[in-house]
Amino acid sequence: MESLQWHLHTFKSSSYEISDDDSDWDTSSKHSYQSHLDLRSHHCHDSTDSSGPPQTALDSFLDSVLPPEDRTCDPHYLGRLNPYDSDSIAQSESSNLDEEYDDDELLILNTPEALYKLYHKNKLQSHIGSLQRIKLLCPDCGQWCQTGVHSKIGLWADRHFQSFSNHRGSRKCEATAKKNQAAGKLATVTTLPRFPFILCIISPQPQTCTGVSILWPEDLRLFAMLFPWEHYHNGPNSLPFTLDIRNSTMPQAQSKLCLGSSAMQDLPCDECADVPAHIVRLAEVARDPKSRTNYRYLGLAHMQDIARSYAEQANTLKLQGLNNSRKHIKALTQLDDHHHLLMAVSKNNIPRLQQIITVALRHGTSIRQIVNKLEDALEGVYQPRGYGADDLDIATLVYRLSGWQLLFTLNQKLSLPSLRTLRTRASFTTITPTIGPIRDEHIHANIHTIVLATQSPTSPKHGVSLMIDEIALEEMAIHFSKYNQVGSLCWKHSHLVNPVLCTYKSAVNIAQKIHAGQVHLGKELTVIGASFFGEDDIYPLLAAPTCKAEDATDMEQLLARAINCWSIASAGASAGPIWSFATDGDATRRAAGHKLFLKNALAPESPLYGTLINMPGLNLFTGDGEVTLDFDYKHILKRICTLIRSPSGIVLNNGRVINSMMLAHYLVWLPAYDEAAVMKLLHPDDPQDVPRAVELILAIIYDSFSMDIDTRADLKSITLLSALIESFLTPFINTTLSLFDQIQYLSRYSHIAFAFFHAHRRSFMSYQLYYDTQMAVKNVIFCCKKRQILDPNAPFYLGDVGDDPLEILFGRTRMIRGHNSACSFAQAIDCLGATKDIDGVFKRHPDIDPGHRQLKLMRHEGVNHINREIWTGDIISGQCDLPLAWRKGCDASLLILSMSELDPSHYSFTELFNDPSIDVLRPFGQNKYLGITSEEGLEDASCVPDHSPPITPTPALQHLVETVLAVAEDHEVEAHGEPLEDEELMLTFQEALIDESPANNPSTPASSQLLHANPLTPALPQGPGIRPEDYLMYNGWWIHKQTICRLVINKDFVSKSLNRLERIRAGYTKVNNRIDISGGRITDHNLFLVGNIFLTLIRSDRTLSIGIFHSTTASLGGVVRASVNIGVMQAARTTCKITGQLLSLLPTHPSPGISPSFLWDGGYVKVRSIIQGTSESTERVVVVTVPGSLVEPINPEATFICLRDDVNSDEFTQVHGGQSTWQVSCNAMQVACNILWAKAVELKISVKSIAAVTASDSKTFPYRLSDNTPAIISLEASAQLTVSQGGRITICPLCEANVSDMHNHVGLHILWSFSNLLEEPPLKEQVGEPYPCGFCGHSGVPECAIMIAVPNSAAPTWTTSCIYKHTFRYGSTDAGSKTTPCRNIPLKCELCHPILPPEPGRASRKNATVSVKAVWRYNLPEHILRVHEEYSMPGRKEIGVTLPASVLRVMGLTELEQKAACIPPDHWKPSYDDVEKENIPALSSRRTKCSVIAPATSMPAKRARIGTQPLLTARTLVV
Repeated sequence: MESLQWHLHTFKSSSYEISDDDSDWDTSSKHSYQSHLDLRSHHCHDSTDSSGPPQTALDSFLDSVLPPEDRTCDPHYLGRLNPYDSDSIAQSESSNLDEEYDDDELLILNTPEALYKLYHKNKLQSHIGSLQRIKLLCPDCGQWCQTGVHSKIGLWADRHFQSFSNHRGSRKCEATAKKNQAAGKLATVTTLPRFPFILCIISPQPQTCTGVSILWPEDLRLFAMLFPWEHYHNGPNSLPFTLDIRNSTMPQAQSKLCLGSSAMQDLPCDECADVPAHIVRLAEVARDPKSRTNYRYLGLAHMQDIARSYAEQANTLKLQGLNNSRKHIKALTQLDDHHHLLMAVSKNNIPRLQQIITVALRHGTSIRQIVNKLEDALEGVYQPRGYGADDLDIATLVYRLSGWQLLFTLNQKLSLPSLRTLRTRASFTTITPTIGPIRDEHIHANIHTIVLATQSPTSPKHGVSLMIDEIALEEMAIHFSKYNQVGSLCWKHSHLVNPVLCTYKSAVNIAQKIHAGQVHLGKELTVIGASFFGEDDIYPLLAAPTCKAEDATDMEQLLARAINCWSIASAGASAGPIWSFATDGDATRRAAGHKLFLKNALAPESPLYGTLINMPGLNLFTGDGEVTLDFDYKHILKRICTLIRSPSGIVLNNGRVINSMMLAHYLVWLPAYDEAAVMKLLHPDDPQDVPRAVELILAIIYDSFSMDIDTRADLKSITLLSALIESFLTPFINTTLSLFDQIQYLSRYSHIAFAFFHAHRRSFMSYQLYYDTQMAVKNVIFCCKKRQILDPNAPFYLGDVGDDPLEILFGRTRMIRGHNSACSFAQAIDCLGATKDIDGVFKRHPDIDPGHRQLKLMRHEGVNHINREIWTGDIISGQCDLPLAWRKGCDASLLILSMSELDPSHYSFTELFNDPSIDVLRPFGQNKYLGITSEEGLEDASCVPDHSPPITPTPALQHLVETVLAVAEDHEVEAHGEPLEDEELMLTFQEALIDESPANNPSTPASSQLLHANPLTPALPQGPGIRPEDYLMYNGWWIHKQTICRLVINKDFVSKSLNRLERIRAGYTKVNNRIDISGGRITDHNLFLVGNIFLTLIRSDRTLSIGIFHSTTASLGGVVRASVNIGVMQAARTTCKITGQLLSLLPTHPSPGISPSFLWDGGYVKVRSIIQGTSESTERVVVVTVPGSLVEPINPEATFICLRDDVNSDEFTQVHGGQSTWQVSCNAMQVACNILWAKAVELKISVKSIAAVTASDSKTFPYRLSDNTPAIISLEASAQLTVSQGGRITICPLCEANVSDMHNHVGLHILWSFSNLLEEPPLKEQVGEPYPCGFCGHSGVPECAIMIAVPNSAAPTWTTSCIYKHTFRYGSTDAGSKTTPCRNIPLKCELCHPILPPEPGRASRKNATVSVKAVWRYNLPEHILRVHEEYSMPGRKEIGVTLPASVLRVMGLTELEQKAACIPPDHWKPSYDDVEKENIPALSSRRTKCSVIAPATSMPAKRARIGTQPLLTARTLVV
């Protein structure tokens, strides 16, 4: 078929233009001009006709593939038939078709046969479409018409033109032709005529069809081998053609539907023409048969290939099976070997199993050979050689933690490297101890061997932080064989002795110096270490024993020596410069560090200056080399918690105290804490517990409490406390913070702490704690800037500040000693070196590091010590803008402080820091740093317990000398003497040596035994490991020098307790006092709770008033309690003490007739406090501790300020006007004042023992009414105060008037009271009965008793203890006057003490002057009625003995004094001036010259004045 050539037929006679557009003609269209033509084609023979070709498989194939209209046989004749006459079709089959038509007639005829002839005459144009189908050009419309015939088949049958014929007669073609004609493209349109006659076309003479030759591709195998013979049959799905392979080189194929004849010579019939397409298909299948092709469609060659492939596959599978069998056998063998290995490992303890297997595998040894090696190792025949780095690390860890004994055991059992191997292949850290005074060579040696030897030349430089701290030591002397000196003597005083033991006397001399107190054994070991910023290692530089007697000067020299040695050793050039010197809160080191590291102002040419100068308030003073002082932040956190836990607590806001009792009251509200948990949190067993301290701080930070009226003031202060400690803690524990955020938090803390300290000073926190916290913040800023200069791309980890690496070093040191915190000096030196080795192992193997429980910030399982590896925030130093972070922290602090009641002057940072002498370390300027010297303030309440153990009493020096110098033959007890009991209990030195085991003594030659013949020349000890220079000769004995130290110098050694808490509490119980926080129920009316309001007496100058306090602490019997029973508290002999803050109150402006009240304005009464060392002063809140017996609890009434019209809400700035507060009635306060003063008098409490307050603002206390007059005052107590201070009382106790002559004023009150009339206005206190005091008007007061002495020739004298007493002239007062009309004077009753008559023969009798109890003149009538009942009283008692005239005249009252008292005349008392002398019996037989008690009217000093002075009264006291 590929040899056929297709031509483009052109209809030459057509004048039509051809369109390039293809026309898709619908062959199913029924609209055609040929509707009257019925062109039918019939098979020339039936399929059952024997004359025709047989039905073949190809015929069936074509029947199934071709549509019915394409299955017609090539007709013998065609003609025009009558469509209405079916018989004409049969007649047309025999018509003669030889008649020829011209081209125009054929075109008009438009039958498939006519078009076929035109096509073969090359009159029709054709081309191949996109679907490989042939298209014909219509000569009418100029459109391409689809024939549906494939290009490989060709148009070789007339039926192929059926669709083209239908197109030419369609309406579409006619319309397109007309359109083209109208456009001028077509000349005429040919239409088909409609003839009623039949046009018959007679086909030419047919030729015999012989089939087609099979053209088989040459690249394939033979056709017969590839032909699918299984498909060659006559059944269903058979091939549609038959084969003729008689000529194998040119096989023939003929369609099973072959027509037997063809239209042309050498051309197949239409049916056979379809056979080549099937052959092509078979060739394609034969070329590349699909794997899923059915075998019936494959040829013999294909079947052979399949059979061959199956055979090859079978062989492959057989080979694979053989190989698998061998593999299985080998695997079983190996499995047996592994089983043997497993059994050998499980049943036997094979030494160095890992090394054996590792070495064997490294050399490619099989399992069987490994098992053989293991068997040899069990038998001891084979011992593997070589240890890896991990083996050496584990062995080092075992040796350094537990010693050589455990290493030897594990070497024998687990084949760890031996000690000899370790010493050969590993190096141990050796620290040079300080024996004697500290010298530079000690530090130089450690710098070179520990620091510089471990640094490579390519190691980057880091900033260095030197740190110093102490660790406990056993107070015992140690002999160092290497140096031949006695160690563990304190470095400050060891220069007084020679540490070399040359003779026995040398040891005695050292012992005598120690017991004399000139030299001391070290209590602690002072360690100075170097830590690099960016690394976790610590390098010990100095280890010196200390007696803790160093002062600031000694410590300053020590710190300067360490820095100087670092520079001299060139460590700064090779390792890095020193940036800071860190320590804890030790006062001595603080003072030394302050003097050493705050002496130079930062120079402008410094690279730090340009950045740090833009941070207002930051202190810019440093030491030499710009080294700064640093304090460990964990110690600061513990001290903050200790401060909060202390009874005094911390003062915040406008003066509110927050302490452990206050926090316990609120923490129990939280669901996470009960009373036991709060007790453990606030008062832990171990104050050094860092996780417990952090838990307390976090509880304060993150927990919130309900808001109500009673707790608003406390909660406001707790909120401020939360912000304060959150600012300091968060930068160290929040691992997501960036360095910028950390600096911002620290800046916020620095500014908040500055504001509160500027307002409250040590009430906020101690000077020392404030100094340490601000210095720690400053050091962080400086070190961060130095890191930016050294390497801006390097991270700056905040945990590198402080002395935490040194604490880790000490923790590992204690771990080595089995967590024994005390060890000897030699053990401490060895442990420090071992700790360095252990740190190296843990650094290489962090998975085996157990961590440090006490150094964790949070106690959570699985959370280790916070380190730089777990920090996720951006801490690259170069990306932190320090000035911006500092300013943002300042802004955040202002936002917090502005919400408080603190005076804005304390946080006006811009104005304060404009003064160059003021910064966060110098809050009050004048270059004054607080907290440096101990003289500056009180004891630091934030200090945590010291680790120093109690000092053991030193025995008498006499006993020591008797012990160490006694020799048996020289110190025997005399025969006649009795030994002392304590001397019998003490062994002499020689007895102690004899008591020692001889097995431990070194061997000596036979000639030099204990009883050597010549003791002056004994032989030296000999033996393995014996150093002769370690022995001393003593009476023929070779004694080891360490034995001499133990028996002579350490004779009285007592080991310290292994329990650190016991050592702490031996001399320190400040924080962990006995505490009871069981607060009881708030609804229990019999309990006084901490935080309640109470009243107590307070004196101010010469006034005793009452104050309202907010309780902060309550104690009973020395036990701090959260609540106290009120009955127990107010008992007469109670041991309860209440501490509180004095509150400031504002009075109301009531309407007339309404009692005033006092409202709390949210503030506190404050006093001035001088800043030590300066002329400045600040205000602090008044805090008073009073006995419980003088406490009166009150329950104030809540009220809303904004709802009251009797107060000015603008005055309540400290509670934000409009909010709620509470009020107390003025009357209730006065009643409480009187009750408390009466109790104080009953308990005989001295008025001077009552707390005194001098407020900085006199208007705040004593409390005053709206008219600025004192509101609540105890007049009696105030009078006592006045008298006790040498003053004169001017306040009348009865009417509270301010008077100048108390005697005259009170006397008139008494005179008025005798008239039985009420005074107007009424008195505050009525005149006492029956015998009112002439000075105070009180009755029954023992102090008011008055005594009088009447001498013979002088004026009477009187004495009394009444506090209102005034001195007056006796004679003038007795006479009376207009200015002092009162004549109430003390008299001696003549009835009680009559005048004796003269002795016989004498004119007078001289009586002895004796003090007797006096009676006031105004009380004399009542005295006579009560004491001398036998006498009558004119006007009151008519029956009885008549009184003597002198007595009556003394009792008489003058008109002047009664007028002065404003007594109505009808109530006047008689004056008895007209009493007849003859009618009055005399008291004696002798007439005296002049009575010393004669009435003043008898001898008036001046002429009587008519005017009288009215009685002065007042409602209130005016001062």
